[in-house]
Formats: sequence, structure tokens, C-alpha cells
Amino acid sequence: MKRFFTTVFCLFVLHISVVANAEELKVTVTSPYINVHSGPASEYPVFHVIAQGEQIEILKERTKWYKIRTVSHRNEDDEIEGWIYSDDLSATMLEDGVALMPREGSFEDFQNRDFEVSLMGGALDSTAAITLFGTWVWTKNLSVDASYTQALGNFSDNKIWSLRMRHTVFPEWKISPYLALGTGEIRTSPNANLVQSGDEVRVSSHYEVGLGVRYYLMDGVLIRAEYRSLIAETDRDEQERIDQWLVGASIYF
Repeated sequence: MKRFFTTVFCLFVLHISVVANAEELKVTVTSPYINVHSGPASEYPVFHVIAQGEQIEILKERTKWYKIRTVSHRNEDDEIEGWIYSDDLSATMLEDGVALMPREGSFEDFQNRDFEVSLMGGALDSTAAITLFGTWVWTKNLSVDASYTQALGNFSDNKIWSLRMRHTVFPEWKISPYLALGTGEIRTSPNANLVQSGDEVRVSSHYEVGLGVRYYLMDGVLIRAEYRSLIAETDRDEQERIDQWLVGASIYF
């Protein structure tokens, strides 16, 4: 079993790719002014106003918001960084005088997401189970998952906490396979009406490998299906294998 996880880990590392940052784009403001927010949402306060004729550099995009830096031809210390809404980009032009049209299309927003929340159902061995995922999207390929699973069986209840790294093989595709490796804890409790003398809650650590596919369905929504293999370390220094099949949906922001 250790050889199996070592092999999967090596394949995982070999698939990791480096995504280069896009070249910064410089534009000139053509409208009377553009408001600059301190963060990528309208709830963040406006702390600066860019006047007509000033130049800005576009640094990155995040779900219809763009991080920009003002251009100062006198002193770089006078340059500020902030966020403007995508509609404001239509009030700018490129260096050749052509008006800049912001990209439209929710798949581009998906590729620049920061977080995901997923709810998935399925079977943990032969027991119905439900899993909640919270995901931080580190790069276009790599994500960090934190999950909680609950399975209510006839004889015992299982609660599983996991932390893992997930690698998306083709992030630029609307449908892509992914591979995950992680670890966590399994807490098994006997049902109250079956508890006898000597029965108690059993806690064990586990290692897991996951293989799945995610599909971009529409703006803000993904569909995911996954197989997870969990190896639990028992009190008897033995290893117990648990299989889980999952299907569900994710939202991103």
C-alpha cells in the first residue's frame, strides 16, 4: 500500500505545471473619471479617482474586477494600486487609440476564481454519505480542499475530516480530470441503540487519493464527480480501505 501511494504521489508531482503571469497591459482613461476601489467588489470603499487622460496598467482579473496600477511619469512612489469594475474598462483605450473592450464570458471568470464551495452526495462503501468541500484555488492547476463527510449507517456513524491538495490536469478546458492527495481523521461512533459495554468512539487517521472530473456547467456553477480511496490506520496497527463515490455541484467566487 505504501508503494501505491508513493507511485501516485510521484505522478501527482510530475503533472504539476507552472502558469506564467500574463503581460501587463497599459491603457489611457477616456471618460471624465474612473473610481478605484480598495478591493474587488463594490462593497470596498473608493479611495482614489483616475482622471481623464491618465494611464493605468492592468495587472490581473478577478471575476469582473481588474486590479490596476496608475502610471506616474515623475515618481514611481506616486503610483497606486486598486481595483476597477470591468464596465469601466470600456472607458479606456489602448496605446494605438483603439477602445479597449473588456472580455465577456463567464468561463474567463471561472478561470480567475479564488474559492469554491461544493456539496456532493454518494456512497461511503455501502452507506449513503454527504460531503461538503471548501476550496482555495491557489493557481490555475493547484487547489487546496478542506472537506467534511458524514455517513449514517445501520450500525455506526462515520465523520471524516480531510485536507488535501488537488491538481487539475487541463484548467483551460471546460471539462477536465483532476487528481487529489490528502490526509485527515475518521471518527466512528456506534449507534446509540446498539451500544454495549466496551463500545466507544473510535478515532483513526487516514490517507486518501482521489480521482475525479469537473465540468463547467454555467456561470457560477460546476458539476463534479469523484472516486476517493481512503486508507485508515486502525488501533490494531492494520490498514482498512474505504471507498467513496461522489457526485455533486460547486459554486465559485
